[in-house]
Amino acid sequence: MYSKERFLFVFLLLIYSVQSFAQQATLKGKIIDITNQEALIGATVFAADSIGTVTDLDGNYTLTLDAGNYTIRFSYISYKTQIKEIVLAANEIKELSIELDPDEGILNTVVVSGSKFEKLIGEETVSIDVIKPALIENTNDIKLDQTLQRIPGVNIIDGQANIRGGSGYSFGAGSRVLLLMDDLPILTGDAAFPSWDFIPMENIQQVEIIKGAASALYGSSALNGIINVRTAYPTAIPETKFSFFNGAYFAPADTAQKWWENNFPFFSGMSFSHKKKWNKLDVVAGAYLYTGDSYMKDIFNRRARVNTNLRYRVSGNLSIGVNVNAQINRSSTFFFWNNIDSGLYIPFDNTITLNKGFKLTIDPFLNYYAPNGDRHKVLLRYYQNHALNQNDQSSLGDVAYGEYQYQKHFEKIKFVTTGGIVGSYAQTIAELYGDTTYTTSNEGIYIQLDKKFGNKLNTSAGMRYEFYQIAGLNESRPVFRVGANYQLAKYTYLRSSWGQGYRFPTIAEKYISTSISLLGIYPNPDLQSETGWSAELGIKQGIKLGAWQGFLDASGFISEYFDMMEFTFGYYPETGLPFPYGFKSLNIGNTRIKGVEFSLIGEGNLGTMPTTIIAGYTYIDPNFQEFDSITDASSSADYNILKYRFKHTAKLDIESTIKKFRIGVSVNYFSFMEAVDAKFVEPLFEGTDIYIIPGLNEFREEHNNGDYVIDLRLAYKLNTSNTVSIICNNLLNREYSVRPAMMDAPRNITVKYALQF
Repeated sequence: MYSKERFLFVFLLLIYSVQSFAQQATLKGKIIDITNQEALIGATVFAADSIGTVTDLDGNYTLTLDAGNYTIRFSYISYKTQIKEIVLAANEIKELSIELDPDEGILNTVVVSGSKFEKLIGEETVSIDVIKPALIENTNDIKLDQTLQRIPGVNIIDGQANIRGGSGYSFGAGSRVLLLMDDLPILTGDAAFPSWDFIPMENIQQVEIIKGAASALYGSSALNGIINVRTAYPTAIPETKFSFFNGAYFAPADTAQKWWENNFPFFSGMSFSHKKKWNKLDVVAGAYLYTGDSYMKDIFNRRARVNTNLRYRVSGNLSIGVNVNAQINRSSTFFFWNNIDSGLYIPFDNTITLNKGFKLTIDPFLNYYAPNGDRHKVLLRYYQNHALNQNDQSSLGDVAYGEYQYQKHFEKIKFVTTGGIVGSYAQTIAELYGDTTYTTSNEGIYIQLDKKFGNKLNTSAGMRYEFYQIAGLNESRPVFRVGANYQLAKYTYLRSSWGQGYRFPTIAEKYISTSISLLGIYPNPDLQSETGWSAELGIKQGIKLGAWQGFLDASGFISEYFDMMEFTFGYYPETGLPFPYGFKSLNIGNTRIKGVEFSLIGEGNLGTMPTTIIAGYTYIDPNFQEFDSITDASSSADYNILKYRFKHTAKLDIESTIKKFRIGVSVNYFSFMEAVDAKFVEPLFEGTDIYIIPGLNEFREEHNNGDYVIDLRLAYKLNTSNTVSIICNNLLNREYSVRPAMMDAPRNITVKYALQF
């Protein structure tokens, strides 16, 4: 009897299950961009009863629902949402594909760096600026640092980036701004130096700049912010671009400084990129050649670069790929000028270094979208940077980096969690470090939580635990961040953020031992890591003027650094050398930088003229938290101000198109650099007229009101594929120096031809 009852129970349960299944239906389809028919990955399909899914790597979705009537919402960030009313019958399989219309304009700019997933820039809790590829192409900037100089609050001093005064002059070692390429760090393993000429300018989708501490997501070297270069992939329409350019430097305003006679210093180059889809394979190929003689005597640069991005969609849920970038170069560099009378554009004796280098990155990756919408990502990078230099300054560096990232979207409660583990290993063999092999390793684990309350309040919180090892020494430390963004009106966003930062010393800062001319660069094995935090309160106001859109942004910020590291020039008798003058990286103490920033960034049609604008003003007040003019005697200023900063900077770049002509102008103003190393502007021996750097004190006295530079560009579109342009940098031929004792370029003109099809 028991067995019959059991059989009946199982039989009835089976019938009920079949009937329940029979009451269900399937909704499936594909979501694409209406303008280019491109599949939209990660688009949301949401039913009225809070059941939803996201599209896979081919833009496909599948949603299982009970039979009945539904209101389905199809949405994707920066696209116009579509709502469809449908009726599903039992056992029905309904196909419904959707073409979403882009919600175009800068007001709907999408960024990923702030939260590691796509988000509207207005909803971010931190300050983010974006560079589009058109600015790079139209200005013919041959290195990324030239383009970054146009962004409010960003300054590049001798190749090292600083954001809102977070860094001074670091002599090429140790960075508080982390440079990323496709979300992966691309700083050298020994000195954390950004190789700006290695970035594939011919294949950039956009550049995102975060201002403020970002260590909670990105680790050491992100203490002052990040610069994330996102390279491009092909769309449904193949694209090929060529460009060729030639240019020359003209004589300085003071003709006594002209060291050449008849032939102008000349430079030329070309770039190529091609993007195409072959079924499931996405292919990008690019190349760049440059050869140029500098306006500085005996300084030159020759380089050739090739790159490729390959991505294969194994299925709608899985894609794999590899990006490769390789460059060879020959160049020369120098430290400071010869003299002020006729040698501002001539390097000082024995300060020129000849370089031959090879750089390579190999970046395998994997993306997997689980059927439930979870995202798994694996990012790997091998970075080889080999530099064979004269003067016993060669270095062979290799960096291996790996990251696993998991992300889950809870669409019903508007909550996103992102977590990951990272690890990097660097090995350097260098004459700079006494031919010793040094290794560093850095591991971290992080989590970021993003929650939206209603339709107006976005919040984020993150934490990272960092482990660091160098030459047998170990450290570990946690860092945290929080932020909030409240939408006051349709295009009005109030944001606030606070984040901690952490930066460990590099191999170069601790162990470098070399010299330039008579000046030494000394090691400091006892150098300690620095920590800090930054906070910001800002408001972003979207504006529309007809078909023109933009953002006005105003913010106040403050950053504090503890045990800040800086290369400091001074007298170091403990070295035991007969002439113990030179640089050493020191923990200079605790510092505070506060300030304000105002910016306007926009694009669109003003009347009938397509017009883009990037404009901004930044004021900083960089100080020691405790100042004593006697103990802080390394500065040329006898009052409380950090070295190598501009308190005031103002920038403007505006470009308009009138029929077939495109005209643009760029203006860059920076105030007087009030403080440098004291020994640079003081006599070497009291009562004498002998200086370490000849003429620097006199030059600073003559140029003590700051300076400005104006660039002008004009282009003519021959037809839909061909454009000719003329770019004139330093139009007024100003004599100026951003990094003391290194003159910036006099007036120079470039002629460029670009072909696109």
